[in-house]
This record gives sequence, structure tokens and C-alpha cells, in this order.
Amino acid sequence: MSEFDADALEKDKAQAPTEAQDEADDGEIEDSIITLIDDEGRMSDFDVLDAIETDDGRFVALLPLASMDEETGDGEYIILRVDTVNGEEELAEIEDEKLVEALADLFQERFHELYETEDYLIE
Repeated sequence: MSEFDADALEKDKAQAPTEAQDEADDGEIEDSIITLIDDEGRMSDFDVLDAIETDDGRFVALLPLASMDEETGDGEYIILRVDTVNGEEELAEIEDEKLVEALADLFQERFHELYETEDYLIE
């Protein structure tokens, strides 16, 4: 998947969930769709599955709607880091594979709790 540039998050769409949104509804986040623009200007819609904060920063798990199986709703998700630049939230790819694996384990546990479902696949 292409890297996302600084203008990746469409302002008229839902942004990466805030901590307040994370804690809404007894820890569950509301369904939200965001549109990201890659380096080549292509727009893609993503379902925000969850957001977490660790000692390494804030991260979101996103499900690309284009890769989702329409019958089952299953698909592979991606994990992006949430950075704040000039007061604006931006999403960035994570280069550290060990960090991605650790985050995937955390998200898997939370998905099981939040969605009472089997494991999701990580892209």
C-alpha cells in the first residue's frame, strides 16, 4: 500500500478517533469511515476499527473498504500511527515491524472484546 501524505485525512470526513471517542459507549468506538489520499492522489475509504495509545504513541486500525468481502464483512486491516503536526492529526505508516507485530497483538485482543469475533488479518 502506498504511503499517505500530510493531506491524507479528508477534513469533511470523520477524523482518526479521539480518546473521548475511544471511551464512548463503554469503551466501544462508533463506526466511522474516513477517506485517505495516497501519494499518487488516489482516494480510498477505510473503516476505523479501533484506536489505542501506548508508550510508543497513538495508533489506529483501519479496514480498507475496497478489500472487504461484501458477504462476510471480513478483510485485512492496516495499522497507522497518529501524529500531530501543527495541531493537525496525520496518519503515517509504521516502519518498525516488531512494533507493528506488538500492536497487532494488542488490536487482536481488543477486537475480540469489542466485536466478539474471531481474529482479523493484518496486512
